[in-house]
Amino acid sequence: MLDPRKLPEGPALMIAGPGQLYDEDLEALGRQVIAHYGDVWVGVHNHVLESLGALLGATQLPYLIPGTGTTGLDAAVMNLFEAGQRVVVAKTGFFGTRLMEIARAHRLEVTEVEVEIGEPIDPSKIEEAASNANGILTVHVDTSTGVRHPIEEIAAVARRTGAIYMVDGIASVGGEMVDIDGWGIDALVTGTQKGLEAPPGLAIVALGEGGRARVEARSERPLSWYLDLKTWDRYRDEWGAWHPHPVTMPSPLILALASSLDRIAKKGLAAVVGERASLAESLRVGLRDLGLAAVPKEGFEANLVVAAYAPDPTSIQKHLLDQGIMISGGLEPLGGKTIRVGLMGKTATPEMVERVLQGIAEAVSQ
Repeated sequence: MLDPRKLPEGPALMIAGPGQLYDEDLEALGRQVIAHYGDVWVGVHNHVLESLGALLGATQLPYLIPGTGTTGLDAAVMNLFEAGQRVVVAKTGFFGTRLMEIARAHRLEVTEVEVEIGEPIDPSKIEEAASNANGILTVHVDTSTGVRHPIEEIAAVARRTGAIYMVDGIASVGGEMVDIDGWGIDALVTGTQKGLEAPPGLAIVALGEGGRARVEARSERPLSWYLDLKTWDRYRDEWGAWHPHPVTMPSPLILALASSLDRIAKKGLAAVVGERASLAESLRVGLRDLGLAAVPKEGFEANLVVAAYAPDPTSIQKHLLDQGIMISGGLEPLGGKTIRVGLMGKTATPEMVERVLQGIAEAVSQ
């Protein structure tokens, strides 16, 4: 019989997500379950939504939906677009390809814009492809390459072309600056387990002014009750004082998220992002000194995940795991060619970066 209390302590996570929880968030996660309705719960839930809105630069309250970040991508595409419409999707790597797959699953016509590995998306190519398109879909950070893409500039392209712009911010929010209203982003999706430093299991969908208008202007409702954002609106409007969502919410996950968001807000997002950027740069410098070149073009490196080319990624991963540290290998199109080190949660410290670099140095010298 499995006893979770007796599982061995796992390795320190330096993977591309999720991150390890801070002690105060772990304490919040481990407290007794509370009801997902009533005065106390509504206060907690509203506080979390308001905190998320402030962090994302979104005037409208985001949606907090039980599920993974991909649940949020599915919901956003489903609500913003209708079958037969055309969307432009940047092929940035593994997760750019996933956006294409999700769009096609919703019977959208997809126009691919190729992006060279390590390069940022070229907004001019997006603009060229977006003539008469209904939407533009891109990732902010594709963890397969560790590239941060210029979403503010692409949002400007979307405004000029009249396309709805949806951003996959799962691997960026909390580690990069984002301003939905200020940058004119129509919709952004993220998850809780990376830069927000909370447990996995919650998707966040935030709408800008254009996204809200598009949701309201659909010719018919999406073919899903659970992921139809108007279902969530109805419960906010009609049940908001007692049960402001249509489903049972995982209250322990949301309490842990509330703890994490309060910590980020207390320090200030700009300070958090700056610390993570400095840590990522020190890791890249250390890897370069070991002969492992960064995948991203200089100036477009992400803060939450560092991707570097490596001669034998599997041996490096194994050596680090023997040292009690877990990092990630490459994803397509860089499978078997790269290592990826996450800088998320409690282990995102200078001391852990030094341990990772020391372990890699040992592995490549063998």
